[in-house]
Amino acid sequence: MEMSFKEKSIWTSLVSTVGVFAYYFYNVAMLTGVEEQLARQISLSLGSQSVFLVIVIEIVFQGLLAASNHRDAKLGNDERDNAIENKASHIAYLVLIVGVCLTLGRLVILESYPGLNEQHSSLQIPLLTAHILLFSLILAEVTRFALQLYYYRRGN
Repeated sequence: MEMSFKEKSIWTSLVSTVGVFAYYFYNVAMLTGVEEQLARQISLSLGSQSVFLVIVIEIVFQGLLAASNHRDAKLGNDERDNAIENKASHIAYLVLIVGVCLTLGRLVILESYPGLNEQHSSLQIPLLTAHILLFSLILAEVTRFALQLYYYRRGN
């Protein structure tokens, strides 16, 4: 079965998001043990580079995709596309809500028991709360892309 323009576009977004942010989170995890101030600087630099890279990749590859399928690119979304996007976005939103709730729970626990962080922390990652939220956001986006592809293949 031939992939539609929309499916190809989603695949591009999925692969670029997973590739760039897998590299990002791997490198952030490797900052464990690095002096805290240096680790924060590296983390912030990696974050801005990752966002910039995703933007550039999306512009280049979505542009190439649109140029090679200019007729399909001009069509826009139909009712089926909107329904698929809405279903996938609904579930992705639930993933994001769970991530935010877990992060808030972590913050409340650490505020209630301040010594807990130093005693039992296996991850000494700089800006950990921000990274957990970012991971939740990226996981929600990946979920949305994957579900859209699933629904297109399933025929919804």
